[in-house]
Amino acid sequence: MAAWWFVAGESKVLVSFTIPLEIRDVPKGLTMTNKPGRQVEVRLSGPSSLLSGLRPSEISAAVDLSAAHAGRQSVTLDDRSVKVPTGIKVQRIFPSSIEVVLDRTERRVVPVVPRIGGGYALRKRIARVEVDPPTLEVEALPEEFSRIPSVPTEEITPNVEVGTLAVTARVELREPHAKIVGSPNVRVKIQFRN
Repeated sequence: MAAWWFVAGESKVLVSFTIPLEIRDVPKGLTMTNKPGRQVEVRLSGPSSLLSGLRPSEISAAVDLSAAHAGRQSVTLDDRSVKVPTGIKVQRIFPSSIEVVLDRTERRVVPVVPRIGGGYALRKRIARVEVDPPTLEVEALPEEFSRIPSVPTEEITPNVEVGTLAVTARVELREPHAKIVGSPNVRVKIQFRN
């Protein structure tokens, strides 16, 4: 969305855009546990020739948290937080700061449990299921691990009931701050009874 103001002289204008705010470079071992606003309003000035054709996709706003620490902190948004094409100036950013809360995470190795779909009759025909790798490393808040005794795969519904079926399945995490360290995909081998 853009709003325009014409200032003294036709050549110089002010324009306001609402753009997404990207939060990047959260330090290792920390995760953001609050939800700061993910949009900012930026007021830009410059020649009307440059601003008239400006699209929101040419403007980006980001917060770098690489120097942040555990706990609650206020991060200032200034003209260095916003990237704009040459010849355009950032006049104002709203909000001018955001509050972030960072908590320490832990890493633990958790077993992978394949979720096999299909009816009871199909599942009865399964002789063996192998998962490679059988465990994955998970990064999460310490209290989340009590709810992550294992990590399930997406549902696998075999389309055959004979021989061996090998598929790649994605692991699903439901805890809001948990993430897989490395690839979230595993190989699942389903062997059916003869």
